[in-house]
This record gives sequence, C-alpha cells and structure tokens, in this order.
Amino acid sequence: MDSVPHIHLDEISPEDAARLARGCKRLYLKIMAMPDGEAMLDAAWEAYQQRKKGENKT
Repeated sequence: MDSVPHIHLDEISPEDAARLARGCKRLYLKIMAMPDGEAMLDAAWEAYQQRKKGENKT
C-alpha cells in the first residue's frame, strides 16, 4: 500500500498551494536544524530513489 500522498496542485486553490509550500518549508527547516538532519534527509531521499527504481522494474 502506498502511503505517500500525491497532491495535484492544479486541483487546489492558490491559497492552499501557498499554505502547503510554507508548511513544507517549515518542516524542511526543522529537520535541517536537527542534529544529523541533513544526513537523515539524504538517507530518506536515497531510500525513496531505491524504492522508485524497484517499482520501475516490475
């Protein structure tokens, strides 16, 4: 089961898109401020890329 939300920006209002962008930026900055935050994001990105590669092979 895919638990990653997919949001189509053309289906939400510009105000909601801006609110979503601000929330994503806040989350990113909070993670980056954590000890090893950058490494955590890098590891999560790498894991995502590996999952994506696996899905493309099927």
